[in-house]
Amino acid sequence: MDTPLSFYALPVLYITALYPLVASGAVVKQALGRSPPNTNPRSNIDWCKKKGVSDDVVQKLERMRGAHINGLENWPVYAVSILAANVSGVDHRTTNIAAAALVVARVLYNGMYINGTTGFIAGLRSLTWGTTIVTCFTLLIKSANRFNARAV
Repeated sequence: MDTPLSFYALPVLYITALYPLVASGAVVKQALGRSPPNTNPRSNIDWCKKKGVSDDVVQKLERMRGAHINGLENWPVYAVSILAANVSGVDHRTTNIAAAALVVARVLYNGMYINGTTGFIAGLRSLTWGTTIVTCFTLLIKSANRFNARAV
């Protein structure tokens, strides 16, 4: 665990942000027997509604879009915290564990967002998201402490 592996989490975390978008094409194809048009992919949910896709599938597509957008919104926070920890000299073991925790939490988050249809699962999803933010803030505070210790 003393090898700096946390940088490898950065592309993995970005892939977790892209996964729901890519997977939504397969959901549409399963529902309609064809892929959605790629001419205006941001309107695919409206296109599906016009094609008579069931409400359950449309709601799943909306949750997939939400997971995708949330992943893109949060990826910079993940990236900055991992980069700051490495640049400031936070020990590799701590940074590696935090990066692995972010990846695991993001995979769980996506699963709960995409498939969760109850308030209980939504609550667990929010708790999982909160865990990622606490993890990032912990790395950022540790990084700030390291930088401040050098400045004194």
